[in-house]
Amino acid sequence: MKRILFPTDFSDAANNALNIAMKLSKTLQAELHVLHSLNSVQQYVDISLTTAGDITMPGMQPEVVLEAIQQETDRVNAKMDELEKEIKAVGINVETKVIQQALDFEINDIIQENNIDFVVMGTHGSSGIKEAFIGSTAQKIVRIATVPVLTVNTASDEFNIRRIVCCSDFTEEKINEQLPRVKRFADIFEAELDLVYVNTPTYFEETKTVLDRMEQVKFDYGLKNCDSHIYNAFDIDEGVINFSEQQNADVIAMITHGYRGVKKLFNDNITESVVNHSEIPVLTLHIH
Repeated sequence: MKRILFPTDFSDAANNALNIAMKLSKTLQAELHVLHSLNSVQQYVDISLTTAGDITMPGMQPEVVLEAIQQETDRVNAKMDELEKEIKAVGINVETKVIQQALDFEINDIIQENNIDFVVMGTHGSSGIKEAFIGSTAQKIVRIATVPVLTVNTASDEFNIRRIVCCSDFTEEKINEQLPRVKRFADIFEAELDLVYVNTPTYFEETKTVLDRMEQVKFDYGLKNCDSHIYNAFDIDEGVINFSEQQNADVIAMITHGYRGVKKLFNDNITESVVNHSEIPVLTLHIH
């Protein structure tokens, strides 16, 4: 893991993620790439124009709008310069980039162009209008990014990865094939790995059936030194979060297909719900 991408909008949520991105970069001796999208400004202008309904209204003249965009561009560049100095001051190699396009349209091109191995980003979670803007961006990145994404919801002064919880039903081969990636991530930090099946009334299975299946998957994929758990809950996403909190986990790992729209699978909905509601950082891995 040599290059970490950190998208930021300079919000408190992004700053929470920055602390973790810097900690990971320092621990892994990885280069940190900081990215900001000015597309949010254009979205604001579009919304304003739509709301006003008349571009000739006071304050909505094209020259005023262009001036506002230029001022925001100058502000962003200054913020990025400050951020670069802050990161360099602690001995981390850093690259900064400001793009005009929407982050979700550009993210994979940037990942490919810069050989990014990992993305760390903040999410405001489920909090009304904040979820509509920042939260939706995090959801989109989780769906489409071609590398693992770590989403961070709350501040963490001390972030050490000592325990990771990975939730699955351990039935789908394509998902099981990704479990060694989670184990390798845990091994990087010498962290404990807990595998958990959340047993719900809707998808109830007997304990022996599930444990036998989990043990077979661990054997098939060489998953040594990790514990198997069954946790009872009414909803899978709430069960994942509650179990992880009970285990004092530092990271929740979820494996997703990354589908959208009508092709979206139940497992992907669970992943996005956990990303939105967990106060524990969530590591999302896509099926290759």
